[in-house]
Amino acid sequence: MIKPSLLCMFFLLALTSVAQQRYELKWKNVETLEFDFPKEDYTSDSIFFYHSLLKRTANEGSTQSFSFPDHAKPLDLYDYWEHKGIEQYDVLLTKVAYVLDKPIHFFSEERLADPGFISQTMPSAKISRLDSIYHISVGFGAPEIDYTLHFYTPEEFGNQYPKLKNYFKKYDGIALSPNLIVVQHNYQYGKVMFQKTSKMSISISRYFHLNNEQTLVFNYTLNYIHNIPPSFIGGSEFLIDKIKEGIKGLIDETQYICRTSEMTE
Repeated sequence: MIKPSLLCMFFLLALTSVAQQRYELKWKNVETLEFDFPKEDYTSDSIFFYHSLLKRTANEGSTQSFSFPDHAKPLDLYDYWEHKGIEQYDVLLTKVAYVLDKPIHFFSEERLADPGFISQTMPSAKISRLDSIYHISVGFGAPEIDYTLHFYTPEEFGNQYPKLKNYFKKYDGIALSPNLIVVQHNYQYGKVMFQKTSKMSISISRYFHLNNEQTLVFNYTLNYIHNIPPSFIGGSEFLIDKIKEGIKGLIDETQYICRTSEMTE
């Protein structure tokens, strides 16, 4: 039987194996969750990236620059941690900032919720929707996933999650206010070879008007993971590399859509 620790590797390889690079995107790795850059530093050829991984033996504590209660727990919008019982997870938090070459009104709820548009940004995956639940399937070696999308104005989000207003204000490092906030809740991860993969992830994307032709996106994603790749293939470093490949591929495909689509609204 396959080792559980290999499952994450198969999932990430399936997501990234057919990715094609259309544009040259440069990584700008950030050491802390708090970004401290003027908006002029955010350009369409850069991806600002932060991550922190806490193993399950230490994930209620902290590292030198990361605190689970302060940095990760506030993003657990559905209270998984309170209801986890005896389950234990590795906790991964990522933060990404990037620029897309379309004005803010291009990113409407109607467009971002459209399975056709989502499929364009992830051409290697099959996307379907039944009522309000989306289903993603990549293929052999990767778990199928159900997820939901919820769209908020800043006012609606603030009313729903008032504690996160100061959280984002503290860690964004810019004076801009988002025009649109999208919460993606990934859950119901399928098993691979009868083994668990991930418990869930919560992704919060915030879309900002950068200028009349560009939109700035900040994304925070919290992951609860059952299994990390084994050390003989690179362990957590391998995991992060594959996640970055997936992020880059998604931004790359979305940017291609932005640069080749005519404005129709």
